[in-house]
Amino acid sequence: MTEKKKKPVLSKSTFIKGLQCRKALYLYKNRYFLRDPLSAEQRAKFVRGTNVGIYARELFPGGVDASPKTHFQMAKSVEKTRVLIMEGKTDVIYEAAFSYDDVVVALDILYRENGQWKGVEVKSSKAVSETYHWDAALQYYVINGGGLKLDDFFIAFIDRDFIREGEIHPWKLFKLESRLEDVRLKNESVADILSELKHTIALKSSPDIPIGIHCNDPYPCDFIGHCWKKVPEDSIFLLEGIDERQLFEWYNNKGIKSIDDLPESVLIKPGYQKPLKSIRNNKPVSDKDRFSGYFPGSEKKQLILETFTFAPAIPLFNGTRPYEILPFGLGWMDLQTQKSDLLITEPGKNPQNDIGELLLEQTEQYDLIWVFNDTIEKALIDHYARNLPQKNDAFISIKSKLLDLRQPWDEQFVVYPTMKKLKKAEDILVRFDRPLEKLPENLEIPQEADALYQKLVLSENEKERQEGLTYLENYMNSKLKNLVNLHKLWLDFFQG
Repeated sequence: MTEKKKKPVLSKSTFIKGLQCRKALYLYKNRYFLRDPLSAEQRAKFVRGTNVGIYARELFPGGVDASPKTHFQMAKSVEKTRVLIMEGKTDVIYEAAFSYDDVVVALDILYRENGQWKGVEVKSSKAVSETYHWDAALQYYVINGGGLKLDDFFIAFIDRDFIREGEIHPWKLFKLESRLEDVRLKNESVADILSELKHTIALKSSPDIPIGIHCNDPYPCDFIGHCWKKVPEDSIFLLEGIDERQLFEWYNNKGIKSIDDLPESVLIKPGYQKPLKSIRNNKPVSDKDRFSGYFPGSEKKQLILETFTFAPAIPLFNGTRPYEILPFGLGWMDLQTQKSDLLITEPGKNPQNDIGELLLEQTEQYDLIWVFNDTIEKALIDHYARNLPQKNDAFISIKSKLLDLRQPWDEQFVVYPTMKKLKKAEDILVRFDRPLEKLPENLEIPQEADALYQKLVLSENEKERQEGLTYLENYMNSKLKNLVNLHKLWLDFFQG
């Protein structure tokens, strides 16, 4: 009778999860149903990383892909990798899979040079973090333990200083950093850590690990909803301006969980009076006087405007850098007439000059321009001015007209504490239970619109392009209406 093969216990992702928090690892392996839904931000990062990883294969072209059809077929990938190495017919293997010590890993690129095997792990970031170092150390441990001697191990990441001029040479876009010395030094530690992690997974109940900074460092945990469920509604974490380590020290070791448990020295601080009042009453607290200088007179001609952007990791146009923020569309609405319009630039064409010219044309007659996050808008305007220097004065004039719809929230004209970071107009509207224009499915965040536009740039299918552009137009119209709703929210506080 054939002995049933033992399934691997850990992977790269679960190893990193265990390094961050043993409790999170236990829950992932034993109580997966308690996991929070995958956020739109996490989905977007995963797609970006996959795209960069595939492009990085151009560093070592002509290889064989050993990746499985699904994540549940990693054993087949391990066997395919073994056969490819044994037969020796290829010098490059993509997604080469290995299993050792109850761990399975997949290496982005395995290549042979002068008879020596070397590994490359690709990251979509512009720098190498300590987490990436441990990721590399685990892979080196498993690959060498599984019987293949690696003579070098590299982390490939994007060169932030790269500027595209013509066709992209992958060896100029990516930097390769050898981690051989580091992974060898970490080899024994990896074995010890794996032993601890496997012991954690085998426990009868989850380890007693309190909430802490590790819940979001280096990544947001999948089980915050479960582990934080006993945090009271009036928790101390709602107060900004207190060192996070201090808050967790109070919460976990001093029993200070609610705001009224805080030391008197904190409760009497003038800067905390509005937040404390808001938390106790579960209502927003506004400062009408601060709004008085915010809203201009009704005689001013006013426009609500939003620039829609994308930031390709791999530059699409000459003269651009990795992750450079570029406009792909512009939407605007006249506050007096409520008439609106928008434009999306043709995918595949550098949009900066077209959007710059359109911005000048549509804003010329207005005294004031409302935007959400004037820092980004001003940076974009500076780009337009550099590309169209003959119109520099007109662009400077636009910058002087900008008013930021984030300001009342960021500068606490209105206080309504929440543990969720409110990054978008939609977040603020939901927090204040105000009318909200629903965004199209799978376009909940700017990163998803970014990814869709990039997909259209690369697509040669005209039908797919037109459907995608229509979808983006619906998204842009919804975003524009939500900026109008946000303006109305602040106006109500001012007038009320």
